[in-house]
Amino acid sequence: MNSLPTIEQINYLTFMQKYDPDFYTIKIGLQETGLNPAIILPIIRAISNLTYDGYGKVQIFMQARVITQIKPEASTEVNEPALTNHKG
Repeated sequence: MNSLPTIEQINYLTFMQKYDPDFYTIKIGLQETGLNPAIILPIIRAISNLTYDGYGKVQIFMQARVITQIKPEASTEVNEPALTNHKG
C-alpha cells in the first residue's frame, strides 16, 4: 500500500506541473498505475523510430507480468492494386 506523499514530494510535483508539464504527466501516470519506469523509454523510442516512415505499429509482449519484447514494425503505405490490367 502506498503512503501519502510528503511535503517535499508535493512541492516537487507542483513545481514539475508548472515548469515541465509533460514530465509531470508521465510521473503522475507512473505513480497512478505502478508501472515500471524502465519500460517507458524503449516504448517512446519504438514509436519515435516509426515516425521516420510514418506508418507502422508497436507491439508489446508480456508473460506473467514481465515485458519480454517491445517490437516496432515499420511499414510503407502503398495503396496500389495488386494486379495491373486485371479484367474482372
